[in-house]
Amino acid sequence: MKKPLTDEDLHERAAIDGRVSFATAAFALGAGLVALLDRIGVPERIVGLLGPILALAGLSLIGLLLHSVRVSRFYAAGRAVPPPYAGLAMVALASGLVLPFLPPVPGEVPLRGVFTGFAIGFAATALLNGPLLRKTGAFSLPDLIAGRFPQFTVRLGTIAVVGAAALMVAIAGYEASIKALAYALGAERFGASMLVALVLILIVVPGGMSGIVWAATGSAGVFVAALCLPLAAIVWGGDALPMPFAGDAANWAKAMQRIAQWQPEGDGPAGAYAVPAAIALGVACLAPLLSPAITAADSGGARRAGLAALLWSVAIALVLLTTMAASTIVLDEYIAGEKLNGLPSYVYAASGAGLLRICGAFVASPEQLAAACKAVAGFSGDVLRTQDYSPQGIWLLLGMPELYGYSVAFSGLVGAAIVSVSLMLASAGFQAFGTAIGHDGFYRVRDSSALTSRRLAMTRIVMILAVIACGAFLKLRAVDARQLIGVAILFSTASIAPLLALSLWPRASGSDAAIALLVGLVTAGGVIAAGGAVPDIRMLSIAALVAAVSGFVAGVAVSFMHSGGLATEGSAFVHGLMHGETDMLNRDKGV
Repeated sequence: MKKPLTDEDLHERAAIDGRVSFATAAFALGAGLVALLDRIGVPERIVGLLGPILALAGLSLIGLLLHSVRVSRFYAAGRAVPPPYAGLAMVALASGLVLPFLPPVPGEVPLRGVFTGFAIGFAATALLNGPLLRKTGAFSLPDLIAGRFPQFTVRLGTIAVVGAAALMVAIAGYEASIKALAYALGAERFGASMLVALVLILIVVPGGMSGIVWAATGSAGVFVAALCLPLAAIVWGGDALPMPFAGDAANWAKAMQRIAQWQPEGDGPAGAYAVPAAIALGVACLAPLLSPAITAADSGGARRAGLAALLWSVAIALVLLTTMAASTIVLDEYIAGEKLNGLPSYVYAASGAGLLRICGAFVASPEQLAAACKAVAGFSGDVLRTQDYSPQGIWLLLGMPELYGYSVAFSGLVGAAIVSVSLMLASAGFQAFGTAIGHDGFYRVRDSSALTSRRLAMTRIVMILAVIACGAFLKLRAVDARQLIGVAILFSTASIAPLLALSLWPRASGSDAAIALLVGLVTAGGVIAAGGAVPDIRMLSIAALVAAVSGFVAGVAVSFMHSGGLATEGSAFVHGLMHGETDMLNRDKGV
Protein backbone atom coordinates (compact mmCIF):
# COMPACT_ATOMS: atom_id res chain seq x y z
CA MET A 1 0.00 0.00 0.00
CA LYS A 2 1.26 3.43 -0.87
CA LYS A 3 2.25 5.43 2.19
CA PRO A 4 0.46 8.78 2.55
CA LEU A 5 2.64 11.86 2.34
CA THR A 6 3.10 13.84 5.54
CA ASP A 7 2.83 17.63 5.71
CA GLU A 8 6.63 17.78 5.78
CA ASP A 9 6.82 15.65 2.64
CA LEU A 10 4.31 17.85 0.86
CA HIS A 11 6.15 20.99 1.91
CA GLU A 12 9.47 19.56 0.73
CA ARG A 13 8.03 18.48 -2.62
CA ALA A 14 6.47 21.91 -3.14
CA ALA A 15 9.82 23.56 -2.36
CA ILE A 16 11.65 21.28 -4.81
CA ASP A 17 9.01 21.80 -7.51
CA GLY A 18 9.30 25.54 -7.08
CA ARG A 19 13.08 25.55 -7.38
CA VAL A 20 13.10 23.27 -10.41
CA SER A 21 10.30 25.27 -12.04
CA PHE A 22 12.35 28.42 -11.54
CA ALA A 23 15.42 26.88 -13.13
CA THR A 24 13.40 25.43 -16.02
CA ALA A 25 11.65 28.73 -16.66
CA ALA A 26 15.00 30.50 -16.61
CA PHE A 27 16.37 28.12 -19.22
CA ALA A 28 13.25 28.42 -21.41
CA LEU A 29 13.46 32.20 -21.23
CA GLY A 30 17.14 32.06 -22.09
CA ALA A 31 16.47 29.83 -25.11
CA GLY A 32 13.85 32.30 -26.32
CA LEU A 33 16.30 35.16 -25.95
CA VAL A 34 18.89 33.23 -27.97
CA ALA A 35 16.40 32.84 -30.81
CA LEU A 36 15.56 36.52 -30.59
CA LEU A 37 19.23 37.54 -30.68
CA ASP A 38 19.68 35.40 -33.78
CA ARG A 39 16.72 37.10 -35.44
CA ILE A 40 18.00 40.63 -34.79
CA GLY A 41 21.41 39.91 -36.31
CA VAL A 42 23.75 39.21 -33.37
CA PRO A 43 26.93 37.51 -34.69
CA GLU A 44 26.46 33.79 -35.26
CA ARG A 45 29.48 32.90 -33.14
CA ILE A 46 27.87 34.46 -30.06
CA VAL A 47 24.45 32.94 -30.73
CA GLY A 48 25.97 29.48 -31.18
CA LEU A 49 27.77 29.73 -27.85
CA LEU A 50 24.74 30.79 -25.83
CA GLY A 51 22.78 27.51 -26.12
CA PRO A 52 25.40 25.25 -24.49
CA ILE A 53 26.31 27.93 -21.93
CA LEU A 54 22.66 28.30 -20.90
CA ALA A 55 22.29 24.54 -20.56
CA LEU A 56 25.38 24.31 -18.34
CA ALA A 57 24.21 27.25 -16.26
CA GLY A 58 20.75 25.72 -15.86
CA LEU A 59 22.09 22.34 -14.73
CA SER A 60 24.47 24.02 -12.31
CA LEU A 61 21.65 26.17 -10.93
CA ILE A 62 19.48 23.13 -10.24
CA GLY A 63 22.33 21.45 -8.37
CA LEU A 64 22.98 24.55 -6.27
CA LEU A 65 19.32 25.17 -5.45
CA LEU A 66 18.87 21.61 -4.24
CA HIS A 67 21.75 21.58 -1.77
CA SER A 68 20.97 19.44 1.26
CA VAL A 69 22.34 18.34 4.62
CA ARG A 70 19.83 15.50 4.99
CA VAL A 71 20.93 11.95 4.28
CA SER A 72 17.66 10.90 2.64
CA ARG A 73 17.70 13.84 0.22
CA PHE A 74 21.39 13.55 -0.58
CA TYR A 75 21.36 9.80 -1.28
CA ALA A 76 17.73 9.29 -2.40
CA ALA A 77 16.24 12.73 -3.25
CA GLY A 78 14.03 12.46 -0.18
CA ARG A 79 12.11 9.53 -1.73
CA ALA A 80 9.78 12.26 -3.05
CA VAL A 81 10.28 12.33 -6.82
CA PRO A 82 6.98 11.72 -8.71
CA PRO A 83 7.15 8.71 -11.07
CA PRO A 84 6.96 10.66 -14.37
CA TYR A 85 9.98 12.75 -13.36
CA ALA A 86 11.97 9.77 -12.11
CA GLY A 87 11.22 8.07 -15.44
CA LEU A 88 12.46 11.10 -17.38
CA ALA A 89 15.65 11.11 -15.31
CA MET A 90 16.18 7.42 -16.11
CA VAL A 91 15.71 8.13 -19.82
CA ALA A 92 18.28 10.93 -19.70
CA LEU A 93 20.86 8.56 -18.21
CA ALA A 94 19.99 5.83 -20.73
CA SER A 95 20.35 8.34 -23.58
CA GLY A 96 23.81 9.33 -22.37
CA LEU A 97 24.72 5.64 -22.14
CA VAL A 98 23.58 4.85 -25.69
CA LEU A 99 24.74 7.95 -27.59
CA PRO A 100 28.39 6.84 -27.99
CA PHE A 101 27.16 3.67 -29.74
CA LEU A 102 25.06 5.43 -32.37
CA PRO A 103 25.76 3.97 -35.81
CA PRO A 104 28.00 4.21 -37.61
CA VAL A 105 30.95 3.70 -35.28
CA PRO A 106 34.48 2.53 -36.14
CA GLY A 107 35.19 -1.18 -36.09
CA GLU A 108 33.09 -4.26 -36.62
CA VAL A 109 30.68 -3.69 -33.74
CA PRO A 110 27.59 -5.93 -33.85
CA LEU A 111 25.12 -3.08 -33.53
CA ARG A 112 21.98 -5.22 -33.69
CA GLY A 113 23.22 -7.19 -30.71
CA VAL A 114 24.37 -4.08 -28.87
CA PHE A 115 21.06 -2.25 -29.15
CA THR A 116 19.02 -5.38 -28.49
CA GLY A 117 21.02 -5.83 -25.29
CA PHE A 118 20.52 -2.19 -24.30
CA ALA A 119 16.78 -2.43 -24.91
CA ILE A 120 16.30 -5.64 -22.91
CA GLY A 121 18.58 -4.45 -20.12
CA PHE A 122 16.85 -1.09 -19.84
CA ALA A 123 13.44 -2.79 -19.71
CA ALA A 124 14.70 -5.07 -16.92
CA THR A 125 16.09 -2.04 -15.06
CA ALA A 126 12.87 -0.08 -15.40
CA LEU A 127 10.37 -2.80 -14.55
CA LEU A 128 12.26 -5.32 -12.42
CA ASN A 129 15.55 -4.37 -10.76
CA GLY A 130 14.66 -0.73 -10.16
CA PRO A 131 11.42 -1.47 -8.27
CA LEU A 132 13.06 -4.31 -6.34
CA LEU A 133 15.94 -2.04 -5.31
CA ARG A 134 13.47 0.61 -4.17
CA LYS A 135 11.45 -1.98 -2.26
CA THR A 136 14.42 -2.85 -0.08
CA GLY A 137 14.89 0.78 0.94
CA ALA A 138 18.61 0.58 0.12
CA PHE A 139 20.52 3.63 -1.08
CA SER A 140 22.63 1.67 -3.58
CA LEU A 141 23.44 -1.76 -5.01
CA PRO A 142 26.17 -2.45 -2.41
CA ASP A 143 23.68 -1.43 0.30
CA LEU A 144 21.17 -3.95 -1.07
CA ILE A 145 23.65 -6.82 -1.42
CA ALA A 146 25.08 -6.12 2.04
CA GLY A 147 21.56 -6.26 3.44
CA ARG A 148 21.27 -9.81 2.11
CA PHE A 149 24.91 -10.84 2.71
CA PRO A 150 26.28 -8.71 5.59
CA GLN A 151 29.69 -10.43 5.67
CA PHE A 152 32.70 -8.12 5.49
CA THR A 153 34.29 -9.73 2.42
CA VAL A 154 31.08 -9.50 0.38
CA ARG A 155 30.63 -5.86 1.37
CA LEU A 156 34.14 -4.90 0.31
CA GLY A 157 34.01 -6.92 -2.90
CA THR A 158 30.68 -5.42 -3.93
CA ILE A 159 31.85 -1.90 -3.12
CA ALA A 160 34.96 -2.45 -5.24
CA VAL A 161 33.21 -3.81 -8.34
CA VAL A 162 30.26 -1.39 -8.22
CA GLY A 163 32.59 1.55 -7.61
CA ALA A 164 34.87 0.53 -10.48
CA ALA A 165 31.97 0.13 -12.93
CA ALA A 166 30.41 3.42 -11.84
CA LEU A 167 33.72 5.25 -12.24
CA MET A 168 34.16 3.89 -15.77
CA VAL A 169 30.67 5.10 -16.67
CA ALA A 170 31.46 8.49 -15.14
CA ILE A 171 34.66 8.85 -17.17
CA ALA A 172 32.81 7.84 -20.34
CA GLY A 173 30.15 10.51 -19.75
CA TYR A 174 32.88 13.02 -18.89
CA GLU A 175 34.69 12.30 -22.16
CA ALA A 176 31.49 12.52 -24.22
CA SER A 177 30.68 15.86 -22.56
CA ILE A 178 34.12 17.25 -23.35
CA LYS A 179 33.94 16.24 -27.01
CA ALA A 180 30.42 17.57 -27.53
CA LEU A 181 31.16 20.80 -25.68
CA ALA A 182 34.44 21.39 -27.50
CA TYR A 183 32.66 20.96 -30.83
CA ALA A 184 29.63 23.08 -29.86
CA LEU A 185 31.76 25.93 -28.48
CA GLY A 186 34.65 25.58 -30.88
CA ALA A 187 36.88 25.43 -27.80
CA GLU A 188 40.11 23.63 -27.00
CA ARG A 189 39.94 20.36 -25.10
CA PHE A 190 41.62 21.87 -22.02
CA GLY A 191 39.05 24.64 -21.64
CA ALA A 192 36.12 22.31 -22.26
CA SER A 193 37.38 19.81 -19.66
CA MET A 194 37.76 22.53 -17.03
CA LEU A 195 34.23 23.81 -17.65
CA VAL A 196 32.77 20.30 -17.51
CA ALA A 197 34.58 19.63 -14.21
CA LEU A 198 33.13 22.78 -12.67
CA VAL A 199 29.59 21.96 -13.75
CA LEU A 200 29.88 18.36 -12.55
CA ILE A 201 30.96 19.50 -9.09
CA LEU A 202 28.09 21.99 -8.91
CA ILE A 203 25.56 19.30 -9.89
CA VAL A 204 26.67 16.35 -7.73
CA VAL A 205 28.25 17.88 -4.64
CA PRO A 206 25.62 20.25 -3.14
CA GLY A 207 22.48 18.13 -3.47
CA GLY A 208 23.70 14.66 -4.38
CA MET A 209 20.88 12.57 -5.81
CA SER A 210 18.40 15.45 -5.49
CA GLY A 211 20.47 17.59 -7.83
CA ILE A 212 21.13 14.72 -10.22
CA VAL A 213 17.58 13.43 -10.63
CA TRP A 214 16.05 16.87 -11.15
CA ALA A 215 18.84 18.06 -13.43
CA ALA A 216 18.48 14.81 -15.41
CA THR A 217 14.75 15.45 -15.71
CA GLY A 218 15.47 18.89 -17.15
CA SER A 219 18.14 17.59 -19.49
CA ALA A 220 15.72 14.96 -20.85
CA GLY A 221 13.26 17.73 -21.68
CA VAL A 222 15.97 19.77 -23.39
CA PHE A 223 17.13 16.67 -25.29
CA VAL A 224 13.68 15.91 -26.69
CA ALA A 225 12.92 19.54 -27.56
CA ALA A 226 16.30 20.14 -29.21
CA LEU A 227 15.99 17.12 -31.50
CA CYS A 228 12.33 17.70 -32.34
CA LEU A 229 12.67 21.38 -33.33
CA PRO A 230 14.77 20.77 -36.50
CA LEU A 231 12.44 17.93 -37.50
CA ALA A 232 9.46 20.21 -36.98
CA ALA A 233 11.16 22.80 -39.18
CA ILE A 234 11.48 20.20 -41.97
CA VAL A 235 7.77 19.41 -41.78
CA TRP A 236 6.93 23.14 -41.58
CA GLY A 237 8.89 23.63 -44.79
CA GLY A 238 6.67 21.13 -46.58
CA ASP A 239 9.07 18.17 -46.75
CA ALA A 240 8.36 14.64 -45.54
CA LEU A 241 10.52 13.14 -42.83
CA PRO A 242 12.44 9.95 -43.66
CA MET A 243 10.31 7.56 -41.63
CA PRO A 244 9.18 4.01 -42.42
CA PHE A 245 5.46 4.50 -41.73
CA ALA A 246 4.27 8.11 -41.55
CA GLY A 247 6.89 9.71 -43.79
CA ASP A 248 9.12 9.15 -46.82
CA ALA A 249 9.74 5.40 -46.70
CA ALA A 250 12.05 5.49 -49.76
CA ASN A 251 14.43 8.00 -48.14
CA TRP A 252 14.28 6.02 -44.90
CA ALA A 253 15.36 2.84 -46.69
CA LYS A 254 18.08 4.75 -48.54
CA ALA A 255 19.43 6.25 -45.30
CA MET A 256 19.46 2.89 -43.51
CA GLN A 257 21.31 1.34 -46.42
CA ARG A 258 23.98 4.07 -46.31
CA ILE A 259 24.43 3.70 -42.57
CA ALA A 260 24.82 -0.07 -43.04
CA GLN A 261 27.58 0.63 -45.59
CA TRP A 262 29.40 2.81 -43.05
CA GLN A 263 29.03 0.16 -40.34
CA PRO A 264 30.62 -3.19 -41.24
CA GLU A 265 29.32 -5.99 -39.07
CA GLY A 266 30.73 -9.47 -38.79
CA ASP A 267 28.21 -11.15 -36.52
CA GLY A 268 28.73 -14.85 -36.09
CA PRO A 269 26.55 -17.15 -34.00
CA ALA A 270 28.48 -16.21 -30.85
CA GLY A 271 28.08 -12.48 -31.40
CA ALA A 272 24.41 -12.83 -32.34
CA TYR A 273 23.48 -14.31 -28.94
CA ALA A 274 26.30 -13.63 -26.49
CA VAL A 275 26.55 -9.88 -27.09
CA PRO A 276 22.88 -8.98 -26.42
CA ALA A 277 22.62 -11.40 -23.48
CA ALA A 278 25.77 -10.09 -21.77
CA ILE A 279 24.86 -6.44 -22.36
CA ALA A 280 21.29 -6.95 -21.14
CA LEU A 281 22.50 -8.51 -17.86
CA GLY A 282 25.10 -5.79 -17.33
CA VAL A 283 22.79 -2.87 -18.09
CA ALA A 284 20.18 -4.27 -15.71
CA CYS A 285 22.82 -4.29 -12.93
CA LEU A 286 24.47 -0.94 -13.69
CA ALA A 287 24.38 1.24 -10.58
CA PRO A 288 24.18 4.70 -12.25
CA LEU A 289 21.20 3.67 -14.38
CA LEU A 290 19.37 2.21 -11.38
CA SER A 291 19.81 5.31 -9.23
CA PRO A 292 16.59 7.20 -10.23
CA ALA A 293 14.50 4.23 -9.05
CA ILE A 294 15.50 4.79 -5.42
CA THR A 295 14.03 8.31 -5.50
CA ALA A 296 10.41 7.12 -5.84
CA ALA A 297 8.11 7.06 -2.83
CA ASP A 298 7.70 3.27 -2.93
CA SER A 299 8.21 0.26 -5.16
CA GLY A 300 4.93 0.94 -6.97
CA GLY A 301 6.13 4.45 -7.77
CA ALA A 302 9.41 3.03 -9.02
CA ARG A 303 7.50 0.64 -11.29
CA ARG A 304 5.39 3.50 -12.67
CA ALA A 305 8.57 5.48 -13.20
CA GLY A 306 10.01 2.56 -15.15
CA LEU A 307 6.92 2.31 -17.32
CA ALA A 308 7.10 6.04 -18.07
CA ALA A 309 10.79 5.64 -18.89
CA LEU A 310 10.05 2.87 -21.40
CA LEU A 311 7.40 4.97 -23.15
CA TRP A 312 9.74 7.96 -23.33
CA SER A 313 12.60 5.79 -24.57
CA VAL A 314 10.53 4.52 -27.52
CA ALA A 315 9.68 8.09 -28.52
CA ILE A 316 13.29 9.25 -28.20
CA ALA A 317 14.57 6.27 -30.20
CA LEU A 318 12.21 7.18 -33.04
CA VAL A 319 13.34 10.82 -32.96
CA LEU A 320 17.02 9.78 -32.94
CA LEU A 321 16.65 7.43 -35.89
CA THR A 322 14.64 9.98 -37.89
CA THR A 323 17.24 12.69 -37.24
CA MET A 324 20.09 10.41 -38.29
CA ALA A 325 18.22 9.37 -41.44
CA ALA A 326 17.52 13.00 -42.35
CA SER A 327 21.17 13.94 -41.82
CA THR A 328 22.37 11.00 -43.90
CA ILE A 329 20.22 11.94 -46.89
CA VAL A 330 21.41 15.56 -46.93
CA LEU A 331 25.04 14.59 -46.24
CA ASP A 332 25.12 12.52 -49.42
CA GLU A 333 23.58 15.38 -51.39
CA TYR A 334 26.18 17.86 -50.13
CA ILE A 335 29.38 15.81 -50.22
CA ALA A 336 29.05 13.14 -52.92
CA GLY A 337 30.21 14.68 -56.20
CA GLU A 338 31.60 17.79 -54.49
CA LYS A 339 35.08 19.05 -55.31
CA LEU A 340 37.72 18.85 -52.62
CA ASN A 341 37.96 22.62 -52.32
CA GLY A 342 34.20 23.13 -52.35
CA LEU A 343 33.18 21.67 -48.99
CA PRO A 344 31.50 24.00 -46.45
CA SER A 345 33.46 25.10 -43.40
CA TYR A 346 31.38 23.09 -40.93
CA VAL A 347 32.46 19.87 -42.69
CA TYR A 348 36.11 20.67 -41.98
CA ALA A 349 35.20 21.62 -38.40
CA ALA A 350 33.48 18.27 -37.86
CA SER A 351 36.31 16.31 -39.47
CA GLY A 352 38.95 18.20 -37.52
CA ALA A 353 37.06 17.36 -34.33
CA GLY A 354 37.18 13.65 -35.18
CA LEU A 355 33.48 13.37 -36.06
CA LEU A 356 33.71 12.91 -39.84
CA ARG A 357 36.31 10.79 -41.60
CA ILE A 358 37.09 11.80 -45.20
CA CYS A 359 39.45 9.77 -47.38
CA GLY A 360 40.31 7.70 -44.34
CA ALA A 361 41.50 10.66 -42.24
CA PHE A 362 40.28 13.50 -40.06
CA VAL A 363 41.09 16.72 -41.90
CA ALA A 364 40.71 20.31 -40.80
CA SER A 365 41.52 22.14 -44.04
CA PRO A 366 41.33 21.72 -47.85
CA GLU A 367 45.09 21.13 -47.96
CA GLN A 368 44.88 18.24 -45.48
CA LEU A 369 41.91 16.82 -47.40
CA ALA A 370 43.77 16.93 -50.72
CA ALA A 371 46.76 15.14 -49.20
CA ALA A 372 44.57 12.47 -47.60
CA CYS A 373 42.60 11.76 -50.78
CA LYS A 374 45.76 11.64 -52.89
CA ALA A 375 46.98 8.77 -50.70
CA VAL A 376 43.80 6.73 -51.26
CA ALA A 377 44.20 3.93 -53.80
CA GLY A 378 41.86 4.38 -56.76
CA PHE A 379 41.05 8.01 -56.04
CA SER A 380 41.48 10.23 -59.07
CA GLY A 381 40.47 13.79 -59.89
CA ASP A 382 39.18 16.16 -57.24
CA VAL A 383 35.60 14.94 -56.70
CA LEU A 384 34.51 12.99 -53.61
CA ARG A 385 32.69 9.67 -53.95
CA THR A 386 30.18 8.15 -51.55
CA GLN A 387 32.77 5.63 -50.32
CA ASP A 388 35.24 8.40 -49.44
CA TYR A 389 33.58 9.60 -46.23
CA SER A 390 31.89 8.21 -43.11
CA PRO A 391 30.59 10.17 -40.11
CA GLN A 392 30.36 9.23 -36.47
CA GLY A 393 26.80 8.72 -35.36
CA ILE A 394 26.90 11.61 -32.91
CA TRP A 395 27.66 14.08 -35.71
CA LEU A 396 24.50 13.01 -37.54
CA LEU A 397 22.75 14.66 -34.56
CA LEU A 398 25.10 17.58 -33.89
CA GLY A 399 25.48 18.52 -37.55
CA MET A 400 21.85 18.11 -38.62
CA PRO A 401 20.87 21.83 -38.29
CA GLU A 402 23.99 22.89 -40.25
CA LEU A 403 23.35 20.34 -42.98
CA TYR A 404 19.86 21.75 -43.49
CA GLY A 405 21.05 25.35 -43.32
CA TYR A 406 19.06 26.19 -40.20
CA SER A 407 19.90 28.94 -37.73
CA VAL A 408 22.91 28.53 -35.46
CA ALA A 409 20.43 28.76 -32.58
CA PHE A 410 19.25 25.27 -33.59
CA SER A 411 22.84 24.02 -33.70
CA GLY A 412 23.55 25.45 -30.27
CA LEU A 413 20.44 23.87 -28.82
CA VAL A 414 21.29 20.43 -30.21
CA GLY A 415 24.83 20.79 -28.87
CA ALA A 416 23.40 21.77 -25.49
CA ALA A 417 21.17 18.67 -25.51
CA ILE A 418 24.06 16.28 -26.24
CA VAL A 419 26.23 17.91 -23.60
CA SER A 420 23.41 17.80 -21.04
CA VAL A 421 22.64 14.07 -21.24
CA SER A 422 26.35 13.21 -21.33
CA LEU A 423 26.90 15.34 -18.23
CA MET A 424 24.05 13.61 -16.45
CA LEU A 425 25.56 10.20 -17.19
CA ALA A 426 28.86 11.40 -15.73
CA SER A 427 27.05 12.90 -12.72
CA ALA A 428 25.19 9.67 -11.98
CA GLY A 429 28.45 7.73 -12.32
CA PHE A 430 30.27 9.96 -9.85
CA GLN A 431 27.31 9.85 -7.48
CA ALA A 432 27.23 6.04 -7.56
CA PHE A 433 31.01 5.95 -7.04
CA GLY A 434 30.85 8.44 -4.17
CA THR A 435 27.99 6.54 -2.52
CA ALA A 436 29.86 3.23 -2.83
CA ILE A 437 33.04 4.63 -1.27
CA GLY A 438 31.72 7.33 1.06
CA HIS A 439 28.52 5.68 2.28
CA ASP A 440 28.82 1.93 1.76
CA GLY A 441 32.56 1.88 2.46
CA PHE A 442 33.07 4.56 5.10
CA TYR A 443 29.76 4.50 6.97
CA ARG A 444 28.55 0.92 6.60
CA VAL A 445 31.96 -0.73 7.02
CA ARG A 446 34.28 1.58 8.94
CA ASP A 447 32.20 3.93 11.11
CA SER A 448 28.49 3.15 11.39
CA SER A 449 28.16 5.64 14.27
CA ALA A 450 29.42 8.62 12.25
CA LEU A 451 27.39 11.80 12.39
CA THR A 452 25.31 12.72 9.37
CA SER A 453 27.50 15.73 8.65
CA ARG A 454 30.62 13.58 8.65
CA ARG A 455 29.04 10.98 6.36
CA LEU A 456 27.96 13.57 3.81
CA ALA A 457 31.31 15.33 4.03
CA MET A 458 33.14 12.07 3.27
CA THR A 459 30.94 11.33 0.24
CA ARG A 460 31.32 14.88 -1.06
CA ILE A 461 35.09 14.74 -0.69
CA VAL A 462 35.19 11.46 -2.62
CA MET A 463 33.10 12.98 -5.41
CA ILE A 464 35.20 16.14 -5.65
CA LEU A 465 38.48 14.23 -5.72
CA ALA A 466 37.13 11.82 -8.34
CA VAL A 467 35.94 14.64 -10.62
CA ILE A 468 39.24 16.52 -10.29
CA ALA A 469 41.37 13.41 -10.86
CA CYS A 470 39.37 12.33 -13.90
CA GLY A 471 39.43 15.87 -15.27
CA ALA A 472 43.20 16.07 -14.90
CA PHE A 473 43.54 12.81 -16.79
CA LEU A 474 41.06 13.63 -19.56
CA LYS A 475 42.41 17.08 -20.31
CA LEU A 476 45.70 15.42 -21.26
CA ARG A 477 44.37 12.59 -23.41
CA ALA A 478 41.13 11.37 -24.93
CA VAL A 479 39.58 7.99 -24.18
CA ASP A 480 37.04 5.87 -26.02
CA ALA A 481 33.70 6.24 -24.23
CA ARG A 482 32.36 3.13 -25.97
CA GLN A 483 35.12 0.94 -24.57
CA LEU A 484 34.68 2.25 -21.04
CA ILE A 485 30.92 1.78 -21.07
CA GLY A 486 31.30 -1.66 -22.61
CA VAL A 487 33.81 -2.78 -19.98
CA ALA A 488 31.65 -1.37 -17.17
CA ILE A 489 28.58 -3.22 -18.46
CA LEU A 490 30.40 -6.53 -18.92
CA PHE A 491 32.12 -6.10 -15.54
CA SER A 492 28.66 -5.80 -13.96
CA THR A 493 27.51 -8.90 -15.86
CA ALA A 494 30.39 -10.98 -14.55
CA SER A 495 30.28 -9.84 -10.93
CA ILE A 496 27.06 -8.08 -9.88
CA ALA A 497 24.54 -10.17 -11.85
CA PRO A 498 25.43 -13.48 -10.09
CA LEU A 499 25.28 -11.77 -6.68
CA LEU A 500 21.83 -10.33 -7.35
CA ALA A 501 20.60 -13.69 -8.63
CA LEU A 502 22.12 -15.47 -5.63
CA SER A 503 20.41 -13.06 -3.24
CA LEU A 504 17.10 -14.64 -4.35
CA TRP A 505 18.37 -18.15 -3.45
CA PRO A 506 17.20 -18.75 0.14
CA ARG A 507 20.00 -21.18 1.06
CA ALA A 508 22.80 -18.80 0.06
CA SER A 509 24.96 -17.32 2.80
CA GLY A 510 27.65 -14.65 2.84
CA SER A 511 30.43 -17.17 2.28
CA ASP A 512 28.55 -18.54 -0.73
CA ALA A 513 28.23 -15.03 -2.16
CA ALA A 514 31.93 -14.38 -1.64
CA ILE A 515 32.78 -17.59 -3.51
CA ALA A 516 30.37 -16.67 -6.31
CA LEU A 517 31.99 -13.24 -6.69
CA LEU A 518 35.50 -14.69 -6.70
CA VAL A 519 34.63 -17.48 -9.15
CA GLY A 520 32.94 -15.02 -11.50
CA LEU A 521 35.90 -12.64 -11.63
CA VAL A 522 38.50 -15.41 -11.96
CA THR A 523 36.48 -17.16 -14.67
CA ALA A 524 36.12 -13.95 -16.67
CA GLY A 525 39.87 -13.35 -16.50
CA GLY A 526 40.61 -16.93 -17.45
CA VAL A 527 38.33 -16.93 -20.51
CA ILE A 528 39.81 -13.63 -21.72
CA ALA A 529 43.37 -14.89 -21.20
CA ALA A 530 42.60 -18.11 -23.05
CA GLY A 531 41.49 -16.07 -26.05
CA GLY A 532 45.05 -14.91 -26.61
CA ALA A 533 44.75 -11.76 -28.73
CA VAL A 534 43.26 -8.45 -27.63
CA PRO A 535 39.61 -9.37 -26.89
CA ASP A 536 36.83 -7.86 -28.98
CA ILE A 537 33.27 -7.30 -27.81
CA ARG A 538 32.25 -10.84 -28.69
CA MET A 539 35.02 -12.42 -26.62
CA LEU A 540 34.31 -10.06 -23.71
CA SER A 541 30.61 -10.91 -23.89
CA ILE A 542 31.29 -14.64 -23.85
CA ALA A 543 33.69 -14.22 -20.92
CA ALA A 544 31.12 -12.16 -18.97
CA LEU A 545 28.32 -14.67 -19.57
CA VAL A 546 30.48 -17.67 -18.63
CA ALA A 547 31.60 -15.80 -15.50
CA ALA A 548 28.03 -14.91 -14.50
CA VAL A 549 26.79 -18.48 -14.91
CA SER A 550 29.87 -19.97 -13.22
CA GLY A 551 29.60 -17.61 -10.25
CA PHE A 552 25.91 -18.30 -9.71
CA VAL A 553 26.29 -22.07 -10.10
CA ALA A 554 29.25 -22.09 -7.71
CA GLY A 555 27.29 -20.14 -5.11
CA VAL A 556 24.28 -22.44 -5.36
CA ALA A 557 26.45 -25.57 -5.25
CA VAL A 558 28.38 -24.45 -2.17
CA SER A 559 25.13 -23.49 -0.40
CA PHE A 560 24.23 -27.20 -0.19
CA MET A 561 27.43 -27.91 1.75
CA HIS A 562 26.28 -26.22 4.95
CA SER A 563 23.23 -26.78 7.15
CA GLY A 564 19.84 -25.42 6.19
CA GLY A 565 19.65 -23.17 9.23
CA LEU A 566 21.00 -20.23 7.27
CA ALA A 567 18.19 -20.66 4.76
CA THR A 568 15.76 -19.21 7.30
CA GLU A 569 17.34 -15.78 7.04
CA GLY A 570 17.52 -16.05 3.27
CA SER A 571 13.88 -17.11 3.06
CA ALA A 572 12.83 -14.14 5.18
CA PHE A 573 14.73 -11.77 2.87
CA VAL A 574 13.27 -13.30 -0.31
CA HIS A 575 9.74 -13.32 1.12
CA GLY A 576 10.07 -9.69 2.19
CA LEU A 577 11.43 -8.71 -1.22
CA MET A 578 8.63 -10.45 -3.09
CA HIS A 579 5.68 -9.95 -0.75
CA GLY A 580 6.69 -7.44 1.92
CA GLU A 581 6.29 -3.68 2.07
CA THR A 582 8.68 -1.00 0.82
CA ASP A 583 11.75 -0.32 3.01
CA MET A 584 11.98 -3.94 4.16
CA LEU A 585 15.60 -3.53 5.31
CA ASN A 586 16.47 -1.71 8.51
CA ARG A 587 16.03 1.97 7.84
CA ASP A 588 19.12 4.15 7.83
CA LYS A 589 19.42 6.25 10.98
CA GLY A 590 19.77 9.40 8.89
CA VAL A 591 16.54 8.88 6.93
